[in-house]
Order: sequence, then structure tokens, then C-alpha cells
Amino acid sequence: MKNTLITACFLLLIASCKKEEITQSLSASQTSNSLKNSGKYLQNVKRYLKDSLSNNDFASIDFKKTIATRFDSGKIFLLRLQLKKPGNEFILIKTDSLGNCSKGMILNISYSNLQNQSDLKTKFHSFNGNIVVSSLKRQLIHDLKIKNGYKEKANMNGGELLADDNTLPDVTVTAYIPAQGGISYADWYSLLDLYSPQELGFTNGGGGGYGGTTYGYYSPIDPYDYGYTEYNHVPVEDPKQISYEDPLLPPGISLVDYLKCFDNISDDGATCSIEIFTDLPVNGEPNTFFDWTTGSPGHTFLQIKKQNGTETVQQNIGFYPNQGWKTMFYTPVGPKFVDDAGHEFNASLKMTITPEQLHTVITTMKSLIDAPYDIDEYNCTDFALQVFNSVRVGNELVIPRYIIPGETLGIESNTPQGLYQELSSMKEAYVSEAANITIPGVYGFVGNSNGPCN
Repeated sequence: MKNTLITACFLLLIASCKKEEITQSLSASQTSNSLKNSGKYLQNVKRYLKDSLSNNDFASIDFKKTIATRFDSGKIFLLRLQLKKPGNEFILIKTDSLGNCSKGMILNISYSNLQNQSDLKTKFHSFNGNIVVSSLKRQLIHDLKIKNGYKEKANMNGGELLADDNTLPDVTVTAYIPAQGGISYADWYSLLDLYSPQELGFTNGGGGGYGGTTYGYYSPIDPYDYGYTEYNHVPVEDPKQISYEDPLLPPGISLVDYLKCFDNISDDGATCSIEIFTDLPVNGEPNTFFDWTTGSPGHTFLQIKKQNGTETVQQNIGFYPNQGWKTMFYTPVGPKFVDDAGHEFNASLKMTITPEQLHTVITTMKSLIDAPYDIDEYNCTDFALQVFNSVRVGNELVIPRYIIPGETLGIESNTPQGLYQELSSMKEAYVSEAANITIPGVYGFVGNSNGPCN
């Protein structure tokens, strides 16, 4: 029987021997990017902390361990300073680029005693423990009990604590797969639990997207690039922007009714195309995976288009499970097709096809209408590749396959990450199809769909 997926939470970087690989691979800019005028910046920070902390707490700050997270194009920073105390306790302060400070707090992160600390460095896990938030004067603000990455809430009928599944994870676990093989795990915590989106410069509430997609902004519990203030160096990182997609929220569509629209345009003189899109769960990080029981594993979907004169039909279609990620296991479940109009994407490959090939695409899609969704053996990427390759006989698009974190049977899977890596490699190699590959900076959005036809 297949293992349950790892639960999403993003806090500590529990990388053990793989720590150097993660440091080099997650973002090269994080080791070279630092605040300008760091000396003056730190003077202002120290002045604020001296006035706000007790003498003991100020003396406990390890100024060799600082890192700033950048928001609002560098107008806002969250500065983290580690305390010289047992466990993981640190100060988090909102600042501007000059070090003017506001809303400082002390955080203490602790794992549940039920978790074996040595296992956390080598095995996938869910985050269970506490995040205690205090003012700089040590007045308690929050004591967040975290179960499987989510804030717990009291059950009024019995006093038992239940995970609050109506929010994004407070802590989520990433799994990074380096080129050399193996897996390294990292825990990250939600910055939007501590500061409102507006405080960090988000005018739209800190996230966006379509349908059931929202965004969370996360920072590592144990950063991998601390600064050394004696050299006036304060490294700067960008927060992890994680997209979460609940397959229960986007309504299912009738695939037959969507495909029927193409019959309304004559084949004679028509031009047709099919485009395959990949959406990474962590923007900018094609090697990063996270638990699919608490968020989106990313997504792969298709756009099919037919045009003849002024008549055009365009449909964006994705293959989903008919239940939420939180209830999914490595077992087949029922499928659902969704209109992915407006969906985010990180890379795509477009192919011009004939009307006859379009009929092949439609026939292939109809033959898969009852295909069970299996997250490691037949997922959205498998579906999209099978349809796309139905009109690439002898030139099939083949992508790197990975053993998904949590999979214990050694099954290698097609993933959005593998598709992104292949398209990126093709683009860089200037293959004959390179001009048809779109990589829109960090991300882009697809257009509308025509909708169903009678």
C-alpha cells in the first residue's frame, strides 16, 4: 500500500549534509545580495533594540546571525536576528531600507516531543509543535499549536484540538531534489501569520490567482545564509511564494461539451494548435517539491485552439482529482476536468497541428474521460503529456521523472517540475522548437476559454 503524502509546512532548513547543496541551488542571489549601507542600517536597528529589549535579551542577540527578507521592491524588510539561547528563538522586526524599525517580536519555534530530531534530518515529516510569539518586552501575543503544519483550534464540544484546515499552512515542508540525487528537507513558516499583507506592501491581500488558488509567503526557520555584521554584511532573501490550489474549489466541466465547440468551425482552411503548460508550486524553483496533502503539487494543463477566419475556439483544460489534496493517498481516485482559463504558468511549449491532428487530440482526450487520477502514476502531467504526444509520434516530449517524496515503492513520476526542467533545457539549447517555448520571467497567465457548446 502506498504511503501518505508528506504534509506541507515550510519552516526550518533541516538539510544536514545536503545543506550546502540547498544553499547553492535555491537562489544564487541569496548569497551575494545584501543591504546597501548595512553599517548605518544596523546602527538604527541596534538603537531600536536597545530601547525595546531587556538588557539580558539585548545581550543575547547573536549579531553574526542576521538575514533580511525583502518585500515591496525593497521598501520593506523583515529582519531576523538569532538569540544565543537553547532551541530556536529569534527576533523579527519590520524595517525600511535605512533600518527604521517597527513591530518587533520574539519568536520561539519548538518541535513536538513526539518527533525524533534525528529523523527530521533524513526523512520527510509533518511539522508538529509550537510557535510562541511574544512582544519585545516578553509579553505573550500568540501560542500557536501546530498540527501537521496547521494552526490548531479548540473543539468546543470536548476540548480536543483540531487542525484548522480553513487556512493556508502555518508551517510547510519542502523537499529539494538536487542534481546528484537524494532528497533534502526544509521547514518554512508563514510570514503572513505574523504581519498582515498590507504591512508587507501587498495591496491585493497578499495573494491572487484564479479559482481555488491562493498564495502564501514563507521564510525558513533556520536560514542557510546568515550575515556577519562585523563585515557590515546583511544578506537579503526573497520570501518563498507558494501557490496553493484546492481541486475541490474549481468546478468540474463536461469535457465532451468543451470539445464539441471545435466542431462548430470548419476544418477547411482552419489553423490549429496545442500548447502544454506547467505551473510550479514554488515560483522560480523547479527542483522543489512539497507535501501534496496540504497544497497544490503544481499543475500541468493544455490549451487547444482552432481558428478559421474570424471564428476562434480556445479551451484550457486540466486533469484533477475529484477530492482535496488533504485527503489524498498514493492510491487512485476519481478524475475531474477543469476549465483552467486564467491559470498561472511558468513555462509552455506550443505546437501547430492540422485539423486532422486536432481530431486525434480530441479522440485521445475522450478516451481518457474516465481515467482514474493517481498522484504518482497518472496525474495531471501524465494526462497532458499523453494528449500532447498523441500528435508527436516519433518525436514524443519526454521529461525527467522523479521519485516523489513520500513514495516508498520506487515509482518514478512525471511532474510539473520535470516538464519545466525539460522545456528550460530545450530553450537554452536553441532546439528547433525553442521559439515555440515560452518562459515568462517568474510566471504568466493563460487567456480565457470558450466554454461549453451544445
